[in-house]
Amino acid sequence: MSAFLGPIHHWLYRKIRLVVEREELVYDKAVDICNDKAVEIRSEVWEVYGEPLPNLSLDQLIDGRNIHGWLQNQINIAETREAAQIQKLIESCGDVGQSAVEKAFMEQGTLCGREAVEKGALLAGADEIYKVLNNYLLNGMPCDQVNRLTSNENEQVVWESSVCLQERNWKQTTVDVSLMKHLYGLWIDAFVKAINPALSYRQSADTLKGDPINRYEIRGA
Repeated sequence: MSAFLGPIHHWLYRKIRLVVEREELVYDKAVDICNDKAVEIRSEVWEVYGEPLPNLSLDQLIDGRNIHGWLQNQINIAETREAAQIQKLIESCGDVGQSAVEKAFMEQGTLCGREAVEKGALLAGADEIYKVLNNYLLNGMPCDQVNRLTSNENEQVVWESSVCLQERNWKQTTVDVSLMKHLYGLWIDAFVKAINPALSYRQSADTLKGDPINRYEIRGA
């Protein structure tokens, strides 16, 4: 990445902010169900991982002497703090807590998909949706490049990776990694369907289940 603040940094920062905003959405839904317990959990999580970044422009927050390192650190913090909050909510509130978390992920995925539609992605094919998805889904730094496309067509996109970049941050907590993958899957599927209801997302291979790779697909529902 460039040593000078540019469009790619603002692009990445926007994706980090979406994780922060989703954490807040999860909290809002949890308060409706878990009441004071949700407030207590958020305080505990913030005490360990710090409070989320304030809603300010990147220029007002970033350490200009260490742009790459600052952004990488914010990815790590946001993903770890989100996972910690989710783990504690489900541990304390059970199935209703998990249901609240799932609703938050699906709701944000839908909202992001609708925003993409407003920007011209209405009824896009699978290949175009995959491109647009990368403007919303935080998946490491731009230099990480872990996804490998094996099919890139209007009707179907398939991509593979040997690692899940978020997993290293999730494992800093005691959250169930398979649950986090499930939640991300709900988010992506909601995003895809908001753009084109004829398409859907699924993970067809998973290293957590013993498969040699992770494989993901956007295709006809």
